[in-house]
Amino acid sequence: MIKRGGILLAALVAVSSAFTGVATADAAPPTPQPRHSATAQLTPLTTENVATDAAVTCTVGHVRTDRTSSCASGGLRVDFYIEPEHQYQGSANFAWTSNVQLDARNRHRWTDKVTLRLLSTTVPAAELGVASITETCGHCTSTGGTPQITTLGTTRNWDIVIDSPGAVTNTDAQAPHLNYEAAPYTPVSIDLGPKLNVRCDNTPRMSPAAAGGCVYPDYTPSYNISVTGPFDQVAWHIDWAQHNLKNHWGWKGHGPALTRTMGKALIRANRRTACPSSIPRPAGKSCDEYPFASTHQGASVNPDFSCHMLPAAQNRLEGRARQSWYNANRLLENDKFWVNVTNVPTVRSDAAMRPLVQCP
Repeated sequence: MIKRGGILLAALVAVSSAFTGVATADAAPPTPQPRHSATAQLTPLTTENVATDAAVTCTVGHVRTDRTSSCASGGLRVDFYIEPEHQYQGSANFAWTSNVQLDARNRHRWTDKVTLRLLSTTVPAAELGVASITETCGHCTSTGGTPQITTLGTTRNWDIVIDSPGAVTNTDAQAPHLNYEAAPYTPVSIDLGPKLNVRCDNTPRMSPAAAGGCVYPDYTPSYNISVTGPFDQVAWHIDWAQHNLKNHWGWKGHGPALTRTMGKALIRANRRTACPSSIPRPAGKSCDEYPFASTHQGASVNPDFSCHMLPAAQNRLEGRARQSWYNANRLLENDKFWVNVTNVPTVRSDAAMRPLVQCP
């Protein structure tokens, strides 16, 4: 019985080895299977800022930004190989866009609309590739990057919703991130475009303090004020100061940018220096200073300043409008900005200015 059982067991082992591929003493070793790999590279992009009053639109080969939005558009090539010989098998060419809209009034929800389109390929596997999108960043989280098949000539769309949790001020270098696989080739993983700094904060006295907001801090915005608007004499004063002060403060292309201060003590000191109570105020007028008291270039630290007596009502209205503009652009301590006087006549002369009363 023992001998018969041993023979039966040996037969079962032999049959099992045949089905499972277990090598026996007489079997040849398995042939190594080739490996498939893939690499990805982006076409270079040019980064440019957009004027504050212009829309950010997508232009192929460019990254365009303003204070709260950006759009990048470019190309992506994926090359496929068989290893270990690194034998080139072909490539796939894609077009992509990333359109970001930050929310200056809510740090917990903004969007990155990403598109990916397979333009051409010489590798059949790429026509059934699978792509998914996440967001590269240090503090934020993202949702909405569900995997999609990238068939030839079809544009795939993702709406990535991004959250910067917490309430502390933080700055993240962010970009949409692509994961793409065309089996049997290895997956590729790459950021689409350069990383752009996004700053989110819940700064007190910056509306709304509860929800906070986010901006592109590397973009320097322009405060526009018109000589034909509701604060025309304030605008004319700024225009006069930018042309006549030695340093042309805040005049883009001619002088340094202004930097905001939120320090109450510095703001009071700037106002007292530029507009001391000893200067008489004509009826209906108040003292207006430039550079603004709410900047680090104010009169208490900068002797190169101007003050004029302007209609008090205009002065108050302009101050409120500028405060709202500070909030809309989330200008924090030391943030830079330009001051752009608009609608000035083509042939400019001091005679075109409305009557101003210059401080003694």
